[in-house]
Amino acid sequence: MNATIGNKRSAEAGRRRRRFRASLLVLAALILPVAPSEAEPLSLRKAYQHALEYDAQYRSAEADTRIAKEEVSKAFAAFLPNIKSSVSRGRNRTDSATLSGTQEGLYYNTVSQSLTLRQPLLNLGSIASYKQARAVKAKSEALFRSEHASLMVRTAEQFCNALFAEENVAFAEAQVKATREQLEQSKKRYANGFGTITEINEAQAGYDLAIADQADAIAGLEHSRRELERITGIYTGELCRLDPKKLVLEGPELRDVEAWVALAREHSGLIGAARQEVEIARKEIDKTKASRYPQIDLWAGRSYSVSENNYTIGSTYDTWSFSVQLSTPIYTGGYTSASIRQAKARRIKAYEELNRQERQSVSDVRRYYHAQLNSIVQVRAFEQALRSAEIALEGTRKGFMAGFRTNAEVLDAVTKLYDIRRSLSRARYQYVLNSLMLNESAGLLTEDDLYEIDRFFVSAGS
Repeated sequence: MNATIGNKRSAEAGRRRRRFRASLLVLAALILPVAPSEAEPLSLRKAYQHALEYDAQYRSAEADTRIAKEEVSKAFAAFLPNIKSSVSRGRNRTDSATLSGTQEGLYYNTVSQSLTLRQPLLNLGSIASYKQARAVKAKSEALFRSEHASLMVRTAEQFCNALFAEENVAFAEAQVKATREQLEQSKKRYANGFGTITEINEAQAGYDLAIADQADAIAGLEHSRRELERITGIYTGELCRLDPKKLVLEGPELRDVEAWVALAREHSGLIGAARQEVEIARKEIDKTKASRYPQIDLWAGRSYSVSENNYTIGSTYDTWSFSVQLSTPIYTGGYTSASIRQAKARRIKAYEELNRQERQSVSDVRRYYHAQLNSIVQVRAFEQALRSAEIALEGTRKGFMAGFRTNAEVLDAVTKLYDIRRSLSRARYQYVLNSLMLNESAGLLTEDDLYEIDRFFVSAGS
């Protein structure tokens, strides 16, 4: 009776496992075979070119640059003449009363035309505003350069994440196959009287865990592809893969980290933007102080009127005028003094933000410099560890068949092998990203650097 119950439980467990595997196949069918939007595999270069046209963050920064550019034009307009024209025409009626009696209403037309010109001659505030606008433009351009470099890094990062997710799915499938074979061998050994039920249970547990890992890997692949789509605007199921044979492991071009730090201080877009923010704050102080000084304007105009009011009925006036106007503020209720103090506080804030950005950029340069060196060591170490793990797994399997090794040792060797393969794949992609991030943090990243990296990727059939 106990044997019958055990058989029923085993059959029910088998049905649950088959239903789970069927669900996994449905999930894979929904996610993996999505038709690519392009006939050929998507390369890193093409992904970046798509991102230039699609990425909202980059396009927003590009628009900010155009906005700042027009601020300079607006500020320069304060130095140019301001010409205004006005025309009016009307129909009026006037009733008048005197001591001698009331005069009937008089109907008449009115015409008024004027043309005025104002030419600023001296305005220190306009000068400060123009210089401030140029600093705003320079800041925006520095931020745009930084955002351009950031787009290249973000595109490469999501591209590599998608590729790693694909490889992770392949590793998971291979691990499922290896654990299934181990489970079948355990069952055969038990059937021939050499194994135990414990070995079968261990192999079954390893196989079930591999199935769960496979499901997680498939979901991770879909997420990574969608993240790449968020930047590039295209969803593709086929990417150019990283070819380890073409991957050249080289250290930073400059061997001295302090040389990279010096370059970052000079070329970093974020540091440059912070410097311009300090300049903007300085010009704000100048602009506020300028409101205390006189302003000189040249005024010229012409006015023509016919019966402009009821005192000039039937009269025509044609007047030309020319004047130089001097205006000087006397008292503003303390507004100007408060504005100056506020502007000085903003300058202090901008200067401290510059210090913070310089320190952050220096820290990033040092971090990515050493990370690139470390990633080279990691890739080479994982390559050697992979060769050793493959040999160890083969020896453990032979020992298991000969009765010298346990099933748990074989499963542990399988797990270690695929963990090393994942770590090696991750280290290779991290090396690619570290080289880009080092150049980005130093303000030196260009499209040529990205295209140089693109040489490491080839089509799946290559």
